Amino acid sequence: MTFTPIKAESAGGHDHGDHGHDHGGGDASPTRTRARFSGQAAETLSSRPGDGTLVASGDGTGDGTTTTAALAGPRRFDVSRSPKELARDGKIREVPQSQEGALEFPDLTDKSAPKISVELQDVTKPQEKPNFVIKKDGTVEMHGDPEALNSKDIKVVLEREQGQVAPTDAQKASSDELVQYLSARLKGQNEEIKRNGVEVADNNNVLSPEARQAAGARAPADASGMTPETQQSVGNMNRYRGNGGGEAPISSTNDYFPPRDVPRQANESDRQAAIKEAVAGLVNPDKAAPYETVRKSPEGDVRAGRYGFSGKQISNWLDSLGDPLDQATIDKLIKEGKLPKGFTVASVAKLKAMGDKMQKGEAPSKEDMAMLPKDMQEKMATDMVDSYKGKVGDNPGDIAAAMLSGKPASELTAEDMSSPQAAQLKDAGQRLYDIASARQNHAQDDKIQWTPEGKVSVGDGKWLDGAAGTAFNRAKELAARDGVQLELNSAGRTYEEQASLYRRRGTPGVSQTVARPGTSNHEHGNAVDIQNWRQAKPYLERVGFVHGDGRGPIANDLVHFKYVGGNNSRNA
Repeated sequence: MTFTPIKAESAGGHDHGDHGHDHGGGDASPTRTRARFSGQAAETLSSRPGDGTLVASGDGTGDGTTTTAALAGPRRFDVSRSPKELARDGKIREVPQSQEGALEFPDLTDKSAPKISVELQDVTKPQEKPNFVIKKDGTVEMHGDPEALNSKDIKVVLEREQGQVAPTDAQKASSDELVQYLSARLKGQNEEIKRNGVEVADNNNVLSPEARQAAGARAPADASGMTPETQQSVGNMNRYRGNGGGEAPISSTNDYFPPRDVPRQANESDRQAAIKEAVAGLVNPDKAAPYETVRKSPEGDVRAGRYGFSGKQISNWLDSLGDPLDQATIDKLIKEGKLPKGFTVASVAKLKAMGDKMQKGEAPSKEDMAMLPKDMQEKMATDMVDSYKGKVGDNPGDIAAAMLSGKPASELTAEDMSSPQAAQLKDAGQRLYDIASARQNHAQDDKIQWTPEGKVSVGDGKWLDGAAGTAFNRAKELAARDGVQLELNSAGRTYEEQASLYRRRGTPGVSQTVARPGTSNHEHGNAVDIQNWRQAKPYLERVGFVHGDGRGPIANDLVHFKYVGGNNSRNA
């Protein structure tokens, strides 16, 4: 994905069509796109990441008044009523499905715990077979009763126009309430979910923190190693995925990055500065005091500062300055601007002790954090960007993901950088870098344009989207170690390719089982067909694919696998 800044006075006449991404038609003219974004920019792009507010009224007008009390107010969805009964009550609208568009017949023998997925979807080109669709005005449609279908991945999609980044207020309110309803129903039907909570994949940061908590939601395996704040940042960046491109004021991106109170260093390049902004955006520290932020990571250690330094990273950086750090060396480093004025041998010892405490899960005190002043944090981050570049290469997303690992560059492994979680961090880090680069040397009233991100090659001229492509290539590596070659029949497809296959279904060389254009996982870039699927299955499941489309193997399409993230073995 690329972001291009344009001056405000030259904003006219830009084409915000498909930009080559796999989307269907639509009449989103440049004028309508600009008007939509000028009216929605503050709402859709400038809201604080993960602010979790709900509009009191659910009409989608966005009057600006928000309240969390809505979660405790009157509910549309009575937990004692099944989805079918809610449809009969008129609380949701049931949409009959054609045979081609219908969800698969349920596997009633599958007793594994269901999960819930929530994501945005362009109205111009549907990409999934959802159980529920939430319209812009908050109306909920049911396209497949999850209880009747025994759905293992209950899909909730929020419709959006091409170029729209965030859901409407009415959609947020409806998705919050619907997920809480579905979660409560699942808890009453499944003992595992009752004990552990329901897995909720919210890849676009749609749900409010209050709704997550009320639903007893837990993050998918591929996000369980991220803090909630980093999950929010990744979700915000995922909103740009597959939305056909668009434009908005640069000022609308301000809240993606914490304030930087320290001027650029003399030798700090634009690229270094933008990579550092990407790291800070992923860490997503407290906006009021980013340099003083202290958080416990899911791994159990503590991270500190604007860039989320781990204790190991702090200690490693100190070691890189020289050994031993006697006072003469420290004085020289102070003159070079590498250490703050007044630093002594005792200061170094205190900072190393702080790093040791952080590794053990002990939060540094306010006095400890005084040993890590703002200008020193900026110097450390610049040095670390360069050290990780030497380890993982020059790709900004890779460098940002490496820094988020908490490991010094010398301790990073190939596995650290090839996990599903790393793939998400790389992808979001690259987006944040692109935005940060576009912001440099441009006025706040200038516009930022974006186009959909590129595709990931999986060999033989085939492609997948983002994390799915990275995960599939990892599966190939794992299989190759065991002497197994994955025989890939098909991967991502454009809408036009899907339409061509659909027209030729049943002819020589083309299966009779071909989804209608606009409904195939392949068009979303997250599905593969594998000839030797029995051999491939364990490797694909290790990296986040499931056999079938998320609801179990498809009887007449056993070669089909879909990427959902995490480590999935429920269909084994």
